[in-house]
This record gives sequence, C-alpha cells and structure tokens, in this order.
Amino acid sequence: MSEELKLSILSPERRLVESISVEEVTLTGSEGQIQILPGHAPMIATLSTGLFQYRSKGRDPVVGVISSGFFRISDGQIHVLAETVELKSEIDIDRAKKAQKLAEETLLAADLDAHRFNKYQLKLQRSLIRQQIAGSEFQ
Repeated sequence: MSEELKLSILSPERRLVESISVEEVTLTGSEGQIQILPGHAPMIATLSTGLFQYRSKGRDPVVGVISSGFFRISDGQIHVLAETVELKSEIDIDRAKKAQKLAEETLLAADLDAHRFNKYQLKLQRSLIRQQIAGSEFQ
C-alpha cells in the first residue's frame, strides 16, 4: 500500500485540484462521512451532498460542499467526481438562504409530482448544508 496520497476533485464545471499530495481527505458518502488517510484500502463509493475537506502537509485544511457523484480510492490515488463542488470561501450565504426559502415554498405546493418533490428536497438539503459550512468554524 502506498504511503503517499494524491487527490483529484472534478465536476462538470471545474477541476478543483488534480493529483495534489494530501495527508488526509474527508468526504460525505452515501453511508456517512469517511476519512481517507495514506494506505487506505481500495474502494469505490457514491457521494452525498455534504462536507468535503482535505489537508496538504503544513497547510490549513481546505473545506467546502460537494454534491452527488462518486469517488474511487486506488493505489494511493483518490478520484472524486461530483455534480457540484464549492469551496467554503465561495459560498454566498444570502443566495443559500434564498434557495432555502424557494425550496421550502415549493415543497408546500399541493400539486408536486414525486420527481419535483425529490428535486426540491435535494435543493433544500444543499442550501442548508451550504449555510452550515459557510457559517461554521471549519477553517
């Protein structure tokens, strides 16, 4: 097993990092949060909307919000492919609050089909997580 850990995070909109050396990575998977350290066993898993964090040697952690997708760990490499990636410093709290309000109002509509209900439920979840991360004490 490799004692070096390389991280790549990609979304359709951007390439956040590519093959950078890190000491640890935290992702929100479908089964909950997972911390990945050098020497981690190979795996593939799905992502859920939530926190991501990584730390390079001698640097402060980089924190953000990531949404659905998947990640793969193999041979000391972590590849993250996500629908959206947003750093904590990029989160607009006012926009997240507006998104929360719109999602809550839409979810109260009596004429929602199952697809739209699920869509706005995910929008509400994402807006709440964005607000939580932006207002948190994470670095």
